[in-house]
Amino acid sequence: MKTFKIFVLSILFTTAGAFAQYGNNMYTKNYGVNRNIGRTYSAPPTSSPAEIESNKKEQLNKFMEKLKKELTLDELQMIAIQNEIEKNNKNIDIVIKKETSDDEKSKEITSMMERTDKLVNSYLNPIQKEKYKALIEDSKKKKGDKKDKKSKKEDKNTEELKPED
Repeated sequence: MKTFKIFVLSILFTTAGAFAQYGNNMYTKNYGVNRNIGRTYSAPPTSSPAEIESNKKEQLNKFMEKLKKELTLDELQMIAIQNEIEKNNKNIDIVIKKETSDDEKSKEITSMMERTDKLVNSYLNPIQKEKYKALIEDSKKKKGDKKDKKSKKEDKNTEELKPED
């Protein structure tokens, strides 16, 4: 009798393991391994226009605080520069939404940025202009460093993929 129980239990456990591979349960009628375990298929989170606008305002306020601190701007300069930057951002959004080539968009955005840069400089005194120029060059250098790091990483990745001679 003991051997019969052991035999039945061993068959029960081996068949349970075999059926577990196929993912048969009361919810699915799959035949084969369920490869969707652990995967979540959801659309990436999209921001509402209000959230996008609030993020832009937040970034602009951070930038203006940095300018105020670095350049020691007075309130009139702050308001004037902030208005110019807001106008520029709105115009850039309009250009991005246009149905033109990327080269044309790039050139137009570059010219708008240069124009805004000149307008901002017109509100600054000579000392502030020098500080602003140094601040802009420093930010460009940081962006260049980030691009260099990315390109170096890509180069390393491509080198690792190359077969050895």
